[in-house]
Amino acid sequence: MYVSSRNLHVTSMASVPQAVAFVNHVVSLLNDKHGGQFGVGTQLGGDPSIIGVLGLYETLADYERIGLGMAEDPEIGAAIQLGSHMFAPGTVDGLWNLRMPAGEPDTYSTVTSTRIELARINDAMSFAAEVSTTITGITGRPVGLATAITGDRARIAWVGYNSSLADLEAETDQLESNDDYLDLFKRAEGLVVPNTLENVLWRSATA
Repeated sequence: MYVSSRNLHVTSMASVPQAVAFVNHVVSLLNDKHGGQFGVGTQLGGDPSIIGVLGLYETLADYERIGLGMAEDPEIGAAIQLGSHMFAPGTVDGLWNLRMPAGEPDTYSTVTSTRIELARINDAMSFAAEVSTTITGITGRPVGLATAITGDRARIAWVGYNSSLADLEAETDQLESNDDYLDLFKRAEGLVVPNTLENVLWRSATA
């Protein structure tokens, strides 16, 4: 399974609701006309001007097919041209290999990313998979693992879903009181680049 991500920056906070509706319109065209699996989200506790678009693909051939379909679709092209004034020039795209599934998407998603030491990539990836299985075992919630195909080759990400912030808070408390989970931070030394661990919390805005 593969994942694409695109972050769009809205130029005015007053335009965010309109921009979210516009992005949902384009996403619905992609899903309905080209068999896409796209969702829309906004950051919570991060940059409120960012709208994220996430796509899921069984194969890279599907990624190519949907991308070409989007580029050649006049209805989508016309829609993008009409709505482009709401966004800052340029976008930030990413393509990821989803090596471990993250379960069914829900209202909130947490993306925890870091950089691994590429000189120890095999050990680092084994450790990253153990992080996923450990958290899944403690919380009962599947935690996915993705590796970057584009951009920073050393970046990896863990992805988890929650139905509510209360649910996320309860899981965080559960993890931080578990010795097996806390031990992972000690064992990360030499496998993970120091001071590169980041969390982004997304809220689904898919219509």
